[in-house]
Amino acid sequence: MGLILAAGMGTRLGDSKIPKCLLEINNTSIMDYQLRCFKKFGISDIVMIVGQNSDMIKKHASNNVKLIYNLNYKKTNNLYSIWKARDSINDDFVCIYSDLLFHIEILKSCIASNSNVCLMVEKKIREETMRVEIKENRIVQVNKIIPFGKAGGNFIGMAKFRKNEKKLLFNEIEELIKLGNKQAYYTRAIEKLIEKGRIINYAYTKAYPWVDIDTMKDLSEARLIFHDLNEVMD
Repeated sequence: MGLILAAGMGTRLGDSKIPKCLLEINNTSIMDYQLRCFKKFGISDIVMIVGQNSDMIKKHASNNVKLIYNLNYKKTNNLYSIWKARDSINDDFVCIYSDLLFHIEILKSCIASNSNVCLMVEKKIREETMRVEIKENRIVQVNKIIPFGKAGGNFIGMAKFRKNEKKLLFNEIEELIKLGNKQAYYTRAIEKLIEKGRIINYAYTKAYPWVDIDTMKDLSEARLIFHDLNEVMD
């Protein structure tokens, strides 16, 4: 299964009313590209969590995309969004951010992982992105406050979860929500799993390109890097 988190407001893109997943990269929306990538690996069961301007996404989505509405998107973060999908996930699933543009080889590596949980990580550290600390070949922290000297790379916003890990993950999410953490990132639930002894693995992007589109600068960069998405798909 594929899970796309698309309820965010995209405030750093200025006055744009277009959901980030519908931004076009050389005549192809990010959403269409992500769905095509999933389809190429036989993943046609897609759940998408939507919020701001969800009617625009609904008009654009194909019939095989199940839309789930986070009506509280203005006051929550992706921890709460992924919680909304708890009853719609019944298999292994790959979770991606709706504003993530990536080379298809990164998704291929993620899907191929045999780990219960696998986070896709780039070795080169970027300031704005979620950092990871790695010890003994496993992730021991994933957050934005890890000192650069301790960071082993960035979590790019793509992760695979085995079916048997779902209950444990959502138990942690539920507990965090009960404690008032609706505005947290879902990586906090992953850290709670780590604290309880669960092994969180990772795979590297291997220098394949990706862009997390938060600003107009990011969008411009994505349009330069991914000037031909059809070529990236091959």
